[in-house]
Amino acid sequence: MEKKISVSQLRKGMYLCATDRKWLDLPFFATKFLIRSDAEIDTLRQYCREVSIDLAKGLDVAEPEHEVTTRPDPAAVPELEPLRQFRSRFEIVLDRIRTGSGLDYGAAEDIACDIVHALDSCGISLNGIEGWRLIGDRVAHKSVNVCVLAAALARRLSFSPDLMRHTAIGALLHDLGLLTLPQAIIGKSSELTDAERLDVRQHVAAGLALLAEVTEVPGTVVDVVRDHHERPDGAGYPRGLAGGQIGLPARMVGVASVYEALLSDRADRAGQVKVEALRYLYQASPAQFDAAAVAGLIEVLNVYPPGCVVELSNGALAMVDEGSVDDPSRPPCRMIADSKKQLLFQEQRIDLSQAAHSNLSIARLLAPDEPFIELLASFAAMERI
Repeated sequence: MEKKISVSQLRKGMYLCATDRKWLDLPFFATKFLIRSDAEIDTLRQYCREVSIDLAKGLDVAEPEHEVTTRPDPAAVPELEPLRQFRSRFEIVLDRIRTGSGLDYGAAEDIACDIVHALDSCGISLNGIEGWRLIGDRVAHKSVNVCVLAAALARRLSFSPDLMRHTAIGALLHDLGLLTLPQAIIGKSSELTDAERLDVRQHVAAGLALLAEVTEVPGTVVDVVRDHHERPDGAGYPRGLAGGQIGLPARMVGVASVYEALLSDRADRAGQVKVEALRYLYQASPAQFDAAAVAGLIEVLNVYPPGCVVELSNGALAMVDEGSVDDPSRPPCRMIADSKKQLLFQEQRIDLSQAAHSNLSIARLLAPDEPFIELLASFAAMERI
C-alpha cells in the first residue's frame, strides 16, 4: 500500500517509492529504496515537498522506529588488537610533532609498511574498521583506519609494491596538518562556521609544510597529502583539480577517508553501517568520488549496497535489491540483463543467499561510470518524464 506524505514526516525505515520530482533531478541512483540515513532524509527535504512510501516494505508515519545498531567493545574483539597497536605507535609520532620535534618520517614509514605486511599475511581484518569506537587520539584513529583501507584497495587494484607502500604512507599522513588546528575546531560537536571551514582547509598546507622538513619524501606521498580533498568534478580543494589531474593514489585515499568518516561516531551523530556508507559513495560517483576506487572498495569489503549493479558468475547483470541480508556478499538482486548484456523486458528477482541460487555468485561490481550504468540512467529518466 502506497501513502503520500510530506517530507517533514520522513523517518529512517520508510520505503520510498515515488517523489514529486523527476528522478533525473534527484541525486539518487535508485528510484525506490529503504531510507536508512539522516543524510538521505535531508537530501529529500531539499529537493521535494511530498513523497510516497510503501507501507508493505517500510515504516508508516505513526510507526515507531525499533532499529538499534550495536557496535562492539574494542576491548572484547581480538581482531581489533592489531589496529590498537598501530594506533598507539602512530600516537607517538603525533605527540612528537605536537611537542615541536617534527615528523619522524622513518617511524611513520615503518608503521605503514607493517600495515601493508599485516594485510598481505592476513594479520589484520577489515571487519575491524566498522564499529571501532573512537578511543584516544582522533587523528591517529582515523589515519590508521584510512591507511588500512587504502592499502587494501591498492592491493585490489594491483599496485606495484613500491606504489602500494607509498600510497599507504601517504594515507597514514594524509591528515597530518590537522595537528595545527585549534582543539576547539577539531572537537567541535556543532556545525562549523564559514571561518572555521576555511581554517580546516589549511590543514593541507600545514601537512605539506611538515613533509617539507623531511628529505627525499616520495612524490606519491606528497601527492596524497596535497590532493586527497580534490574531487573528480573539480569542486575539491586546495587546487580545484578535476578528473585525471588527480593521481589515482590521492583519489583512492580521498574515498577511503570519506568512508572512514561516515563510519565513525562523532559528537553530533552516530556512525553509519557499512552498507549505508558504501551506498552513499556509489550514488555520489563519479562526480564526487573516483568510480574505480569506489567500486574497488565495495569489492574489497565484499558488501554490496542496494542500487549498485553487479555482474553474476553466469554473465548476467543484476541490481542489488533492498531486503534483510545475513551475508552481505550474497544479497537479493533483480536480474536486469542476460549473459549477452541484453536488457530483460521483465526483471527477475533472485536471492543469492537462497539454496536455489547457490550456483550463482557476484563476479564483479560495475563501476558507476561504466557505459551500461549510464544506459540504465537514461532509461530510468525516460520512464520518469
